[in-house]
Amino acid sequence: MIESWLFILAVIAVLMIPGPANVLVASAAHQHGQAKTSLSIPAMWLGYFYAINLWALLIHLASPYWPNFKTMLYMLSMITVGWTTFRLFKVRQLELQHKKYPLIRPWQMFMATLKNPKSVLFAAGIFPEATWQSMSNFVWVFAAFSLVTVPVFIFWMAFGQALLSGASEKIKADLIYKGSAFFLLLCLIPLILSLWKA
Repeated sequence: MIESWLFILAVIAVLMIPGPANVLVASAAHQHGQAKTSLSIPAMWLGYFYAINLWALLIHLASPYWPNFKTMLYMLSMITVGWTTFRLFKVRQLELQHKKYPLIRPWQMFMATLKNPKSVLFAAGIFPEATWQSMSNFVWVFAAFSLVTVPVFIFWMAFGQALLSGASEKIKADLIYKGSAFFLLLCLIPLILSLWKA
């Protein structure tokens, strides 16, 4: 069984960080409404599911030949996620991304999560190593991940729709967006420290 379920906090922090998948969720909610966009949640979940397990398999196969492969992947994905976050820090960037995708389909959301560098973070450092050691651990971890993803996607639907529709003032929205992203990045500091200790 998993010794510590604190990894769920890290999962929430990473999923909440602004990224391409969250932008698509926000844009889709603005275009189609929250009810129709919520039907795409299984497609996004499947994208994460496949990506996380593919990265975990790659790490498992490469580790005997390249012991530092997992650490290198983790650091590269953290840099990529950080760069993407700061690029999408401004509401203006969210609006530009929104204009880029005039009509969003479930397969686009699947591909956005499949290619999301956050999947590497989950596979290489956030999910416990015990996840892939038994079927029961695997089921419990992905059940917890599933329960966390739904409220996060709902938050991004509501928050993104409010920002893109102009329901909140630009200055206030920009401050909220920056503040939430900064807070969530701070949540990752303990995760970074645990990586250096390992």
